[in-house]
Amino acid sequence: MILCLRPEPDCTADVTELRARGINALPLPMLTIHYSGTATEQISHHENIAGYQGVVITSKQASRYLSDQAGQLTQLAGLPFWCVGKGSAEILRPGGYQLAFTGTGTARDLADVISQRVPAGDGPLLWLSGRDIHFDIGAALAQAQISVDRLIIYQADAATPSGAAVQDQLASGKPVAAMVFSARTLSRFDSWLREQMAFVHRNEINILAASAALAEQARLAGFAVCQARRPDRHAVLQLCQDWSDQI
Repeated sequence: MILCLRPEPDCTADVTELRARGINALPLPMLTIHYSGTATEQISHHENIAGYQGVVITSKQASRYLSDQAGQLTQLAGLPFWCVGKGSAEILRPGGYQLAFTGTGTARDLADVISQRVPAGDGPLLWLSGRDIHFDIGAALAQAQISVDRLIIYQADAATPSGAAVQDQLASGKPVAAMVFSARTLSRFDSWLREQMAFVHRNEINILAASAALAEQARLAGFAVCQARRPDRHAVLQLCQDWSDQI
């Protein structure tokens, strides 16, 4: 069984894809997304949107917000968007947003690219983010003398799904893995295990990690670990397929 831990709607999309491949998958979202009720008004009434060099997007949640609000956020239409990965870019494209760059899936890599391509001192970037962040791209770009204004447009709160199916799987002696795309999700999963199944040893669960950083975080927490070749969904799904074929 592979546990899909991402917030909705990504969790359901991952489960659907894995089941289509013949893999036993269980939706177990660890976080619930709540969007700000004031962000659209803040952007709409901003006095100097045109003064920004571009918009930085480091999550699919931010892209979904912009896609839903595209008709009310026409001020952003002329700005270049710097996206962390293909998933966030694909959500934005139908809304008519201008994509300057699509990264490989990590905010650290995106910061490196922006620091090389965006002139320092030519005005700030606007970063639309969640309340809780793992990597502060604003601080990273400040080292390159690029100013970033951060606007929090959503928060990801801890969810508490039932653990009954996971307990049954582990009790039967059948292998369990969890696909992980973010540090916050992995931390919440670790906490959830302590809350729901304190008896479970971490090495009984294999973390299918999207990146080297996540793999290291999982190892330090005591999980068994497999790492995808690249930090993107396609590579993680292939890792899930490979793990499933080997068990």
